[in-house]
Amino acid sequence: MIELLRETSGSAKPQATELLAAHLAPGGTHYVIPWPRRPWDVPVEGCVSAAVVLRMNDGALIKSGLHRAVPMTRFQQLPKTLSRWEEYRTARRAKGIGRDFHRWSRDHRHDHSCEHPRCVEERAGHCSCFTFMEDMRTARDRPAGLERGSAQEAVRILMAMGFMEIRADSHLVKRALAAGETDTALGHLEHMRMIADVCHNLPQDLFPKRRKIRERKAIESLRFHLRELDPDDRAAQWVVGQLEAQGFDYVRVLRDRTKWKHAQ
Repeated sequence: MIELLRETSGSAKPQATELLAAHLAPGGTHYVIPWPRRPWDVPVEGCVSAAVVLRMNDGALIKSGLHRAVPMTRFQQLPKTLSRWEEYRTARRAKGIGRDFHRWSRDHRHDHSCEHPRCVEERAGHCSCFTFMEDMRTARDRPAGLERGSAQEAVRILMAMGFMEIRADSHLVKRALAAGETDTALGHLEHMRMIADVCHNLPQDLFPKRRKIRERKAIESLRFHLRELDPDDRAAQWVVGQLEAQGFDYVRVLRDRTKWKHAQ
């Protein structure tokens, strides 16, 4: 399997290929499955497009497409270890795997049991990337505050309060224009635009069916809006005001640098 990965990767990201090979389960079972590419891709004569289902050293299953098509002769040399029904069942199972090596490595960066030099180096560098496991752990350990509604409830509160404020400001704009107060009307319009920018992408955080995915997206949105938390950032201050009014402990979802600035 490692030889096949190196052969199909070519010169594209050799370091990623070596990192993937170093984290494969030594005694794990891996699969190579014919996987048609997109309709607009030009097929290579004498080759077959394939995907691999790999068992990682932590027990996770990932699916990754090979960078280049596998020669048909090379594909036919692979051992025939599955029956026809097992091949069909494995292909159906691979269709439901949406996790690739990039997503797995993003979560693996904070696995302190791994002694690979690159993983140790990234942990020592205090990687500030967004990770699914880190945020799920934050959601479980969160005290009463955000726990009563989690990040999803905070997003719902922001949308509800944003819609109400936009509706109220629209009446104020109409009243100011009727009185000839143009500057006041423009101020209300700017406030409405700021709220609309904050709430623009929030509804899609609640679209996924799985609760954990909704929580992950909601935490990512809160971190985005509170990434700086400067006094001059009107949008961030509006988000903080709404969360504090509802008793949400928003500090836990902030970045470490922003937490330090906020504590000061």
